[in-house]
Amino acid sequence: LKDKSQIINKLLMEWYLPITIMPGIGMLIFSTTNQMLSISSEVGTLLSVECTEFQHHIASLKIKQIKRLTYAGTLLYSSAGFYVLSGIFGVFATINTNMPEILLILGTLQLFLALILLVIFSFNTIKIRQLQFKNNHLQTHERKI
Repeated sequence: LKDKSQIINKLLMEWYLPITIMPGIGMLIFSTTNQMLSISSEVGTLLSVECTEFQHHIASLKIKQIKRLTYAGTLLYSSAGFYVLSGIFGVFATINTNMPEILLILGTLQLFLALILLVIFSFNTIKIRQLQFKNNHLQTHERKI
């Protein structure tokens, strides 16, 4: 009886843990996609008319931000895939294997890398806004003088 309860506990933990993380990853994917669409729309607006040198520079920086978000989104999707596979292997693996744990570790590593990219994205977003503020503030101040 003890062996049976240990097997049930092992099965629950091997599929339950990866599956419970999925809603959080889904929210990160949703947020990342929304940010990507928003920045892409902003860049499209910037480039739809003749721009100043500064606006081209800002557009270039924002395109790099879109690229960073794309990498983060890709890592989040693959992380979710590894978590799902980990859960499936945890339930259906009939032989004694470390595959669920390996997949869980790979998914977690990818999630961590995506979070690093999102933190870098956040810091760069602030830098871009500061550049825009300085440029717009200086232009407004110079016009008044």
